[in-house]
Amino acid sequence: MILTDTNFTESKLKKANFQNSDLSGVNFARADLSQASLRGANLGRAYLTISNLEGADLRGANLNYATLSNANLKGANLCGADLNGARVSNEQLALARTNWSTVYPNGKRGLMR
Repeated sequence: MILTDTNFTESKLKKANFQNSDLSGVNFARADLSQASLRGANLGRAYLTISNLEGADLRGANLNYATLSNANLKGANLCGADLNGARVSNEQLALARTNWSTVYPNGKRGLMR
């Protein structure tokens, strides 16, 4: 599914399936994406400020240069996700699940310390 540059501001997308979708540049500001499947999705340069990603599956997702300021990442699965250049705090990342293949905003791979 290709939904590039779509505006989903304040949308209710709980448990939505966006697996392997192209969501680059999408605006998910204040959207409810709790428990959504975003596995393998391209969220490069997506805007996810104040969005709810609690329990979302983001395994292998491309989040390059995405804005995740104040997003709820509690229990989100970021194993293998690429967050290179993303705007997200260490406090937010500490609430998410990561593994050795997660790429952090600084471009480094591995478990968070």
